[in-house]
Amino acid sequence: MTVSTSNESLRQQYAADKSHHLPNGRFQNPWPSFTLPPAMKFLKYTLFELGNNPARESLKEGRVPAVVPLDEQAITDPASLQVTWLGHASLLWQLDGANILCDPVFSLRCSPSQWIGPKRFTKAPCSVKELPHIDILILSHNHYDHLDRDTLKLIQQRFPSIKVFAPLGNRPILLSLGFSNIEIADWWDEFSVELPAGEFKLACTPAQHMTARGIFDRMATLWSSWVVIGPSGQKFFFSGDTAYSAVYENPAKAECPAFKQIGEVYGPIDLSAIAIGAYGPETMFGGMHANPEQAVRIHEDIGSKKSIGIHWGTFILTSEAIDEPPKRLALELKARGHAPQEFTVLDIGQTIGST
Repeated sequence: MTVSTSNESLRQQYAADKSHHLPNGRFQNPWPSFTLPPAMKFLKYTLFELGNNPARESLKEGRVPAVVPLDEQAITDPASLQVTWLGHASLLWQLDGANILCDPVFSLRCSPSQWIGPKRFTKAPCSVKELPHIDILILSHNHYDHLDRDTLKLIQQRFPSIKVFAPLGNRPILLSLGFSNIEIADWWDEFSVELPAGEFKLACTPAQHMTARGIFDRMATLWSSWVVIGPSGQKFFFSGDTAYSAVYENPAKAECPAFKQIGEVYGPIDLSAIAIGAYGPETMFGGMHANPEQAVRIHEDIGSKKSIGIHWGTFILTSEAIDEPPKRLALELKARGHAPQEFTVLDIGQTIGST
């Protein structure tokens, strides 16, 4: 079966819009839904608020997600579409006989150094050597909690010919890690990949976020979400790291239009992984990270039939209590008339299918 998009003419229309490109070669979020507080506010938060907040208290009380062993039987004999949460935004997707890894981070810290920086408080459910054969590696952006050099080195050593897909600007770092089979994508670019099971289509789709790995490279590389379509026509959506509607200086409560566009082109989506955490305080981080209520809106906008919440339960990056995102998610699902199983959270290491 040859896979195709739901609305090719509309995809081409959106692809022609390069308003996220800046004249200096960097990138921007081209929507009023994106705002950021001044740098001094971030500095004050980091120095005086990050160390003593509800996240730290919930960790002391043990209010963290469970870590369970991988379901070897499910992974060895997978359903036609299923996903295993490996913690934070790390995911093992299995679609029509292909194994696809997204944003793998297995290191102790998501930081330039393993001596300092955010330290994982829940263990990774497996190591790189315990993964099944991986056909495709997808990266959403270059932040340390999504692009981890140590993990990627191990993946490249184990799977030297793996196909890697990442947004614009990430080729140099991937080459430095030894990868050679690299595709770099702009928003709305599509790629066809022939695997033994058939033809797979990967679409690089927009997200509202930002990038940097140092002081001087802010917005120098692009960020994205991804849609993958298997030979059977089944689709999954990976949000990567995204926001929906900033709180700071957004009085009109403008919403990111990208997700409705994704739904128009690729919806409905059979199974999605959508970020629900790292948003507090929302006046600080609402322009970069969606809260659980906004994650439900993304679920609706893209036409997702079933979703799981990611980007929580692994590192303390912001101030909300560790167990707050799933609680708020459940309340919002009920408020908007969704069944609880339509958008759920998993134990780290748990596998769930699209049906």
